[in-house]
Order: sequence, then structure tokens, then C-alpha cells
Amino acid sequence: MTHPTAERPGFRRALGLLATVALVVGNMVGTSVYTLPASLAAETGPLGIIAWIVTAVGYFFVAVVYASLGARHPRTGGPYVYAREAFGDFAGFQTVWAYWVSAVIGNAGIVTGVVGYAVGFSPGLADGGPWPSFLLAQALLWGLCLLNVIGVRESSRLQVTVMIVTIAPLLVITATSLRAFDSANLTPFAPNGFGAIAVGAALVVWAYSGVESATVPAEEMRDPGRTIRRGTMIGYAIATIVFLLTAVTVAGVLPNDVIASSPRPIALAAEHAIGPWAGMVIGVAAIVAGLGTLNGWILMAGRIPVSAAQDGLFFRALGAIHPRFGTPHRALITGTGVASVMLLLIFDRSLLGVFQFIVLLAVLTTLLPHLYSAAASLMLVRRDPSLYSRAARRRAHVAAPLAFAFVMYTIYGVGADVALWGFLTILAGIPLYIWLRTSGARAGVTTLVGLLVITGCATKPASSSW
Repeated sequence: MTHPTAERPGFRRALGLLATVALVVGNMVGTSVYTLPASLAAETGPLGIIAWIVTAVGYFFVAVVYASLGARHPRTGGPYVYAREAFGDFAGFQTVWAYWVSAVIGNAGIVTGVVGYAVGFSPGLADGGPWPSFLLAQALLWGLCLLNVIGVRESSRLQVTVMIVTIAPLLVITATSLRAFDSANLTPFAPNGFGAIAVGAALVVWAYSGVESATVPAEEMRDPGRTIRRGTMIGYAIATIVFLLTAVTVAGVLPNDVIASSPRPIALAAEHAIGPWAGMVIGVAAIVAGLGTLNGWILMAGRIPVSAAQDGLFFRALGAIHPRFGTPHRALITGTGVASVMLLLIFDRSLLGVFQFIVLLAVLTTLLPHLYSAAASLMLVRRDPSLYSRAARRRAHVAAPLAFAFVMYTIYGVGADVALWGFLTILAGIPLYIWLRTSGARAGVTTLVGLLVITGCATKPASSSW
């Protein structure tokens, strides 16, 4: 029997907002916050704290852009919808291609981070070579894919549960760990120079990738305009508090070289400051949070291409909706398949190496949709000013240019090698665009070509120096 309050519109809106906040927070506060401190320590040293702050400020304007666009264009697909509305079909295709590639290969990085923390709890995983880690990662990917095929409601419940279970203990333990803060650990503060802030900000982008999450499943929300706007800004605020607190704690509690060499730096800091039990709690929280992030991004990867596929600008098969479950089952399975192939890198690199490699590759393809969305926000408010209030117009004229400038700065920060491979991945989509727009070929053929292109671009630089 349904509880009477469940029939009230306000109660349903509150539940919808909670699920949306959980999606945004879950997609941001997952493996990134638990593993990025190691990558940052190697690249920037304690200066990484400043990189977190710079990125938080920049992503505030990115969040404002998505909150505004999502409220006015509530269609499944998020950045693709805005780019196409503002700049036409080709810009829409470039956006959905880059965003989809980032999501599906990023899921391989997320599940690798989860397995990295799980290794700390299992001697069998740690001593068994790459095969146990590979099989566990595959089981997690396909299990959550099945959950998302069954329905968005089940996936949303998992997101809410994960947010409640993980955020509170993470905040409490990291705040308590601050009692072991030693300023000597912050010296030297910038071992690679202050120019490393750009590199650090580019890495932190991985954590903030997900601030746009509320815009992607827009058509599956109640009252999407209000829910997207509020969910985006609340999710951004919660995630930023977590990021800054953990960044300061880890950098102050542990020497930089120890952080840089650990696949589980927050757990290590908690063990040092409080005791072994605290490290175990953080380890469990990391695994659960990583599963929430993986679940959220599998959900995203399944919905990113739907509108574009239905518009004829992406693989048509990926726009199919399951007749019983009402989910984009083909897009979910295809995206999980690409991530599954990416996990073959486990046999060539360490878990931390795989995570860092995939993060760097995914960062640039994440940034292009942000760039297009910031530009689309300014274009739409100037083209159709009557659709905006005076305050909204003023806000857009400030937030959109600042968001655009910040994203350009982080693209610079990824470095020449990553920028090269990222742009080649984006450019590889152009023949597919021509094929899709002119041939009317069966979706299975184009999907196969797309997967081959993605896998080739993603694995090619595996032997390079970075």
C-alpha cells in the first residue's frame, strides 16, 4: 500500500530532487576524490590544494551554465541538446561524440579505482596478478549495467543510498584526521613550480566531471526545470566541500612522496592520524562510493547518445528504448562493452597506472562538451533574450564567458600529448558523422566502426612516455 504522503506533488518533487543531487554528488565524489590526491602529489606536490581551489571556482561558473541551460532545455542528452540548439547538427554531433567517448572509457577508470581500493582488503587480489582484478572489474561493470537496464528507479535508489552511506563518514574521518596536520608536509609547496597549477587543474577536472549530470536524464525527471537547476547547484556545493576538506587533510597529514606512491592516499592518511580502523572505514567508503559513481556514469553513458540517435546524428541503434523497462538498453550495453575492452590495459600497467592513463585521455573529451555548453549559453541568451529575465541575462553574460575561459585554461593544462590524442579521438568522429548523415547504413555496422575507432585511439598511446 502506498503511503499517503507519496501521492503529494511536493513530496514527489523532494524525492526527485534528492535523487538528482545524489546523481550529481555520486558522479563527482567517487573514485576521483579517493585516488586523485596521488596523481596530484606526483604532478604538483602540495600545490595541488591550490589546483583544487582554482578548479572549484572555475566549475562554479560551469555549474551555473548547466543549471540555466538544463532548466530551459529539459531534453535527455544534456550538452548535446544545447550545442545543437545553438550551433547546429555538426556541433551537436561533435559534442555527443566527445561526451560519449569520455563517459564510456571513463567508466574503465572508475572501476579500476574501485578495484584498487578492494585490493587493500584482499590478499588474493593483491597477490593473484592481473586476472583477479580484471575479472572483478568486469563483474562490477556488467552487474551495474544490468541494474540500469532494469530501470532508472532502481539505479536512483542505489545512488541515494550510496550518497548517504559514504559522504557522512568521509567528512567525519577526514575532519578528525586534521588533528595530525603537520605544516612540514607542505614543504616544498611547489616542487614543480607554480606553473604546475594548470596541470593540477586538468587532473581535478576528472573529479568535477559530473557537475552536468542532472541535465542528461532530463526527460525522466519530475518538474525538470526546477529539479535540474537546484540539483546541479546543491550537488556542486556538497562535492566541493568534500573535495577541499580531503585535499587539505591528505596534503597536511602525509609527506608528499608517500601520497604520490599510494593508490589509497585518503585511507593511508586516516590510518596515520586516527588508526587502522579509520583506514578500513575509508577503504569501505571508497569502494561503495566508487560503485555509486560507476553506477551513475553507466546511467549517463546510456543516456548521452539517446536524443542524438533519435535525431539521426548518432548510431541509431543507441536510441532504442526497451519496451518493458523503458531504458536505453542498447546504449547501456554498448557503452559497457567499450569500457570492458579498455580494461585489457590492466595486463599492461599497474592499477594506478591504468587509472592515471584513462583519466588523462578522458579529461579532454570531457572538456569539449563543457566548452560548447558555455558558448551555447551565451549564444542562446543573445539570440533569444526574450526567453530570459533581466537577471538571468546578466548572469549568463558573466557565467558563460568565465566558464568558457576556465575550460580553455584546463585544456591547456592537460599538456600537448594528451591534447593531441584527445583531439585525434574527437576528429576520428568526423568520418562517422559523414557516414551517418549520408549512407543510412545499418546501425550495427556504424557501431562496430565507432568501437574500433575508440579502442584504437584509446590504446595507441599506451607505450608513450606519459
